[in-house]
Amino acid sequence: MTHRLPLPLAALLLAMSALLGACASGGPASEHSYLLPAAGEPAASDRLPRIRVDVAGYLDQAGVVVETAPTSVHAARQHLWAEPLPGQLRRALRHHLAAAGAPAEGRLSVSVTRFQGTTDGNARVSGQWHYQAEPSEQEESLEQSGHFDLTRPLSQDGYPELVTRLDDAWQAVAQQIADALR
Repeated sequence: MTHRLPLPLAALLLAMSALLGACASGGPASEHSYLLPAAGEPAASDRLPRIRVDVAGYLDQAGVVVETAPTSVHAARQHLWAEPLPGQLRRALRHHLAAAGAPAEGRLSVSVTRFQGTTDGNARVSGQWHYQAEPSEQEESLEQSGHFDLTRPLSQDGYPELVTRLDDAWQAVAQQIADALR
């Protein structure tokens, strides 16, 4: 003789086990999108050099990059840039250069080789820049170049803190460039 559960009880047990199974799996991880704080700010002046920002190939992706060892990096899957990083960097640089009193004309090219969290709890920004002034009738074209490699310590764990410190370091890069061009 076999015992069968009443149909409503069987359905209830099946629904409860499915619900418990979903809770145990943790469900899908949620995505977080980030913008550099200064990328959303307008430049205080329209009179700035034409700016081009290039990033290393491993940075030109959606995920925020962190070092996992001295020779390896990882792009986050759930912590993403809200829009492509080169555009954010260009807009933030315009904002910071305007605030720092950068020259009004010319061309500025910036190549970013590192824009990431480090294994020792810092935000690191490095690369190089090249500026070429517009030639005038009285003088020849002025050219200047420089390198940058800045770190900012994280005051707490987490991607929001990393993005804030990366923006701080990027602001310092803009200040270095503006100071060199004065």
